[in-house]
Amino acid sequence: MMRIVSTFCFVLFITVGITHGYSQNCDNIKVLGAKKLYLAEPLPVLEAKDVMWHRRLWREIDLNEAANQDLYFSKGKDKTNCSLYDVFYSNLMNGSLKAYDALEDDFSEELTINQLINSVGDSVLDDTGKLIYQNLESRSVVKYWLKEDWFFDSKYSKIDVRIVGVCPVKISLDKNGNMLGYKQLFWLYFPNIRNVLVNTELPKKEHSNDLRVSFDAVFLKRLFSSYIIQKEGGQRQHVSKHKTELDIKLENEKTKQYSYKREVGLWGN
Repeated sequence: MMRIVSTFCFVLFITVGITHGYSQNCDNIKVLGAKKLYLAEPLPVLEAKDVMWHRRLWREIDLNEAANQDLYFSKGKDKTNCSLYDVFYSNLMNGSLKAYDALEDDFSEELTINQLINSVGDSVLDDTGKLIYQNLESRSVVKYWLKEDWFFDSKYSKIDVRIVGVCPVKISLDKNGNMLGYKQLFWLYFPNIRNVLVNTELPKKEHSNDLRVSFDAVFLKRLFSSYIIQKEGGQRQHVSKHKTELDIKLENEKTKQYSYKREVGLWGN
């Protein structure tokens, strides 16, 4: 069990990489840009000895839910039509971010630009029966899957969470528009995308005088609605036979189940 906790803490100690693609870029779309350069605020250092209980889990952010609208296409007064996926893809294309294989969420297999382009698009038949490449429309990205580490920090006597990775998920349709399932596109290592997220602002709401809210804040402050879709646990030996406060909290969260269809490489209900 200690091996799981130690691995978890190693992930948290990795330094947030400084990237340089801070501006929002969406082709032919006017979007909000940060008026100054922001750097992501470092998270408190977590030591293995302070982790009493640890749970790794995966959750889903469904962009069809009203609470998650700003991660899809915002309805703010600025009428920006740039989704969070557009921000990710733009910064991947200019080399500011790195994408990793969708089916291996350990961030060990980095994708090349060609692999990335092939993974997000589809090969379809045109009207003449010729196989062509079809670009992904941002509106087809309807979910995000998060890989997270939840833990009890004995130093501060509180339950806390660190996001490890983010994976855009698109809906896949057949040539007749029928849904085939959901496809993971790629994984992004969360600590290394925060300097892009912190410089990407949500548009202000109508009649709002609030300070700027970045996409980094959306994730860190949990300004989204979500479901748990998979759990994996590790805990220290002396509490292994008992439910912890963390277990009870996670059991009370909404869950959703998916099955993997190997023959088509998609996820379905």
